[in-house]
Amino acid sequence: MNLMQKSLVAASLLAAAPAAFSQYTMTLTGVGDGVVSNGVYVSPYVGTITQGNTPVYSGFVICDDFNTESYLNTPWQATQSSSGGVLTGTEKFGGVSFDGNTYTAQQAYNAAAWLANQLVQPGNVTSATAQVNMGFAIWNIFDNGQASSLASVQQEEALAFSHDNQVESNVTVYTPSLSNPNGVNQSQEFLVVNPTAAPEIDPASATSALSLLLGGFTLLRGRRRQS
Repeated sequence: MNLMQKSLVAASLLAAAPAAFSQYTMTLTGVGDGVVSNGVYVSPYVGTITQGNTPVYSGFVICDDFNTESYLNTPWQATQSSSGGVLTGTEKFGGVSFDGNTYTAQQAYNAAAWLANQLVQPGNVTSATAQVNMGFAIWNIFDNGQASSLASVQQEEALAFSHDNQVESNVTVYTPSLSNPNGVNQSQEFLVVNPTAAPEIDPASATSALSLLLGGFTLLRGRRRQS
């Protein structure tokens, strides 16, 4: 079975911001609690991040890229930057448009980071409704609203853009390295919220979610679709 999977969320958070363009290794290990909407797994997913041989993060990762493929348990290289007002230019997306307005890359990542913070809050992180609305709203930000036309998703997106100038310094962006011409390192971009705000996931939960994936879900064009 082809287990292509849309890897969500990006950003692993360290107490101190690492040097720009440092290389990290990311591995998507699970699909959270396996919430599916329109045949697509929604954030938060579960992943690990290392720098060299040093573990950096293990827990929730949130995907902001609806149209690229990722693979379960297949590591890829990524660069790290902060969404909190210090984007390095390595990020995957630039300026975006929403509701007739144009926003800079910084404003777009601010909005997505605000939503990422909301998503990992108690009550939301275990709510299928919140996962669907917020997860698709983050995708919509960088997909020109094409990921979902649900009114509830668009409401979350509008709310996020009302915070487009709010710095979310506890969110880090992990962008795939595309240095290999054959696309081996191609993957989705992820957001990671500081572990102090986003509790790490129980490995048993991740294993349970993985069993759901092996039970019959396949991902096409980066979108988690039910087979």
